[in-house]
Amino acid sequence: MHIPVYKKILSYIYPITLQKSIGTQLSVLYLQLYRNQLILGTNQAIYSYGLRYNPFTKTFPLLHDELKKVDSFLLLGTGLGSALYILQQKYKCYPQTTCIDNDEEIIKFSKSNLNLNARNNVQWICTDVRDYLETATQKFDLIGVDIFKDLVVPHFITKPPFIIACKNVLRPNGICIFNLIFKHDTAKQNVEKLLHQHFTRVKRIDDKTNTYFICFL
Repeated sequence: MHIPVYKKILSYIYPITLQKSIGTQLSVLYLQLYRNQLILGTNQAIYSYGLRYNPFTKTFPLLHDELKKVDSFLLLGTGLGSALYILQQKYKCYPQTTCIDNDEEIIKFSKSNLNLNARNNVQWICTDVRDYLETATQKFDLIGVDIFKDLVVPHFITKPPFIIACKNVLRPNGICIFNLIFKHDTAKQNVEKLLHQHFTRVKRIDDKTNTYFICFL
């Protein structure tokens, strides 16, 4: 997408709306430019924010050595694909990548805006993440779980079947990053205990309303 220079300059003052669309999940989606970074979101939530997307700008620096060994990446909940964009641009890491989302409009935005597939090693699949994990045969070095409906995390994300399904598609020594929002600390603590039951090591990062868990197989 070509963005005029004047819009890039104005974006440092306020968000510039570039496109608006109705997602297949009936959310109104906005593609915006803010501080010269592309944002995809709804009226309530940000799904991607270019190189400034906190779930991965806060977690990837803690995995600097591990990221050098990442050859395959699974992104569950695509947004624009900020997680992969950060890997490519900041870490010069270009893994074979599969992006899963159940909203065809979000996938269209991801395919057309950040030039993620310059090396022809990225595929997008429109399906429910549970259906994908149930039939997946490929194993991954790194998984990013970033699944929301506005600011709500689907109930199944923090339950054992889904966590085990993610674990089962990790390669030995693989890493899974969960981006979650909790309504109260008890729920957060319960999920942390559950993750410790299935992974050898878990690191928690609290970031305002969000909590990130880096889980090591």
